[in-house]
Amino acid sequence: MVSRQRTKTAIMKKDRFDLESDIMDCWHIVDDLKTVAQAESLYSDEDKMQNALIGLESLYQLKFQKLWETFEQVVCRNELG
Repeated sequence: MVSRQRTKTAIMKKDRFDLESDIMDCWHIVDDLKTVAQAESLYSDEDKMQNALIGLESLYQLKFQKLWETFEQVVCRNELG
């Protein structure tokens, strides 16, 4: 399933608007970290806090990888300017 989606994503031509969208999507990490920090129920259980942070790490590794792939496509087609 993942390889099918990756192939589908790779086939789609990304432009500078997709790049902007992916950059903005990655900026959500600030809000997500604030949400975790403000979740008082997580403070009482260190394992829950660690799981929340590990989940965010995994999510943002995927988002930044997507951003990088979009950036490479846009640069290769010289669509930044």
